[in-house]
Amino acid sequence: MSLALIISWLTLSLSFAADEPQLSLGDKISVFSDKAYRKGGKYFEAVGNVVILSGKDTVYGELASLNQETLEVKIEGNVRFITKDLTLYGSHLAYNIGTGKAIIRNARILTSQYNLVASELIRVSETEYIAKEAEFTTCKDCVESWSVFGKYIRLKTNDYVQIRHGLAKIKGINVLYIPYIVLPILGRRETGILIPKISQRAGEGISFAQPFFWAIDDYKDATIEPTFWGKRGYGADLQYRQQFGHLRWMELNGRFLNDSIYEPGKTNVDTSGKNVFRDFIDLETHQQWNANFGTHIFYTDLRDLDMIVDFNTYTDPRTTGSDHGLNANTHYRTEKFSLSVDALYRKNQLIADAREFDDSYVQTLPRVSFSLMPQSLVQSDIPGLQHIMMGFDSSYTRFRQVQNDDSVFLRNADRVSAQPYLQWNLFNWGPVSLLSRYQLDLQSYKFEEANTPSAGKNAGLMRTELSFTMDKIFGLAYEQKVPLKNISETDLKRLRDRREQGLSPIQKSQKEGRLVGDLPEFEAELTKENITQVHNSYRHSQEFKFIHHYIVHDSAYGNERFLEQIDQNQNGWFDYEDAYREQEFLFGANTTKTIIPPKNTIEFQWNNSLIRKSPKSFSFLEDDRYLRDNFNYQRVGHFNISQGYLLNDDGVGVAEDDLNDRLTRFMLDTSYSADRWTFSLQEFYFHKESKNIHFVSATRRFDYLNVMGAYRYEGLDNKIKTLSFGAQVRPTDILGLAMVKQVDYEAGSDVSTIYSADLMPHNNCWIFNLNYQQRLNVSRYSMNVIFNFGQEGFERYRNDYFAVKRL
Repeated sequence: MSLALIISWLTLSLSFAADEPQLSLGDKISVFSDKAYRKGGKYFEAVGNVVILSGKDTVYGELASLNQETLEVKIEGNVRFITKDLTLYGSHLAYNIGTGKAIIRNARILTSQYNLVASELIRVSETEYIAKEAEFTTCKDCVESWSVFGKYIRLKTNDYVQIRHGLAKIKGINVLYIPYIVLPILGRRETGILIPKISQRAGEGISFAQPFFWAIDDYKDATIEPTFWGKRGYGADLQYRQQFGHLRWMELNGRFLNDSIYEPGKTNVDTSGKNVFRDFIDLETHQQWNANFGTHIFYTDLRDLDMIVDFNTYTDPRTTGSDHGLNANTHYRTEKFSLSVDALYRKNQLIADAREFDDSYVQTLPRVSFSLMPQSLVQSDIPGLQHIMMGFDSSYTRFRQVQNDDSVFLRNADRVSAQPYLQWNLFNWGPVSLLSRYQLDLQSYKFEEANTPSAGKNAGLMRTELSFTMDKIFGLAYEQKVPLKNISETDLKRLRDRREQGLSPIQKSQKEGRLVGDLPEFEAELTKENITQVHNSYRHSQEFKFIHHYIVHDSAYGNERFLEQIDQNQNGWFDYEDAYREQEFLFGANTTKTIIPPKNTIEFQWNNSLIRKSPKSFSFLEDDRYLRDNFNYQRVGHFNISQGYLLNDDGVGVAEDDLNDRLTRFMLDTSYSADRWTFSLQEFYFHKESKNIHFVSATRRFDYLNVMGAYRYEGLDNKIKTLSFGAQVRPTDILGLAMVKQVDYEAGSDVSTIYSADLMPHNNCWIFNLNYQQRLNVSRYSMNVIFNFGQEGFERYRNDYFAVKRL
């Protein structure tokens, strides 16, 4: 070869270090590759690991050719095109550096919001693309779940996808031809029409609602939902939301309709011959002005109380009890004290006339509370003086009644309540500790009625506690590398089962409460020689307590009429603070009666808990804290017993030789969670009355069947007997059929019944639900599509049917 030819070849062939560009055209373009060649002065070719930088765009490939005059680039082989918003993959790319336009063959777009596969993808601008013969889905890594195939698709990033001549597919099967459809792929909220809602109520016909979402700005939005309620007529649902700042927001909801069925007291669904305007409104706002000061307001109002029954699915989540109205609170907290003001102006729902205001309902306007945080007075190592601290709770409450038709009870009063307390930790000697607490409980009443003397009462409550605690730890929480050949067939089958259910082993362990270690995912680990196995440790804690409850003094003074009103008559109380402390356990709700009588009682408690400690996957990037802060803790089960014994009668009707009179209520509280079942039991037995309160519930999961049962019985004055039960059967992995029912045996009626069918694909992307519900006198059909946006509620709904409250 001649010297001239060698020099010419060296001129045409460029070979530089890998960190230097093979070609640079000012700031427009830089080309990196293993080898590069020039042809004819204007053509440039790059071969091997090609990287082209052009402004905000980066292109990768195996072979590239560039026309330096037209700035057109053609790239082939494992093409990857990275823009400001997207990453595109393809087999061939034609790219114009000057205009930014590009044509990609066999293209694929992968984002956190959607996937798109196309035979040809044209980049029109930085934000607009045209795809031909393409398939689009918003399911991540699950394109076989659902997708829309289109002859022509126009995509605008962070905006919309327009599909022409579309064909909807579910599980790869063509189900519906769609001439034109627009789907959102927004990075922000956008004004537009939402999916319509269709339901059916027995005897009332089909209801239809068409929501319209209005994105007013980044901090405000509204949803307007015109509705047709079948025989009832027309109406609308409204929602307005606004964000004022961090932890400062408000939300307004309302349902309005012109009802052609409703009349007060009417029970059938025949038209009444006239229209009655009905509404339900709720307003909630929270304003956290700083770390110490905040306000919260919750207000509900409705035209008639029958809205609670007729539209219970709408009103139940927006009501908090048997009344409605205004509930406002403002609070100020520091490390030393807290101050809060509550105002309640409520309407009673338990009245005969559904459209009247109960003037006899007692309002709280306002209640001011002040609490002094526990303050340490003495702290030392001297036995008997190890720790002494004091605190203070107090409140001022103004009770008012619009109209007092009952001359028996005084209802307009101002009450001042104070509870200073002193707690004395006498000693801690190994597992044994002794402490005592004294609280002075004071109430003072002033009445609005003229010439009505004031009243007051006070009590001194002493609680002395001797406790003995012991723990035992089983096993060690750690991760272990195990050779694959040592994994048993049983464990491998368990991994396969979890994989088929769409759960990672950690998710499955958290859901099932597994008591042994866990293995990682099956397919992901079979290619490795060693796999990581998780081992858990368990801590069993036992606590024995002897507690002496004693009322040092309990007295009352002043207005005889009011003292008779609160003595042994819970109907005369404003709230539980009005009760005489030695009689409080005799009255009130069933729950109040389960407390230990505080007069002069010794209580024995035996408390057990089983805690599981599991290692997390540690990261060396977190300040080397993985050895200390890298564990999860979960209570697997507990078993608690409590029994009280009255030491003397002191006028409470205890016979000296009757053991049943001296034994107070017995309490048993236990729960346990295992691989496929959970169990809980709570039992209260009253020896003197030979009555009890108990609640028991259990769920059991089989391979294709989940069952649940719960029974509540309260056998005291207000008897309650309810049974809840249900079952879900999974004939296939993607289909679930379920029934849940609640029966009130005391009233002799069904409370609620739900029948449902769920379609749940393997890819865990969405659930299609059909429901039929019977509640009181209302029957309703509904359907819903639940999408997986990573929320915990979706996992609970899919993998543990009865973990979600349904009745």
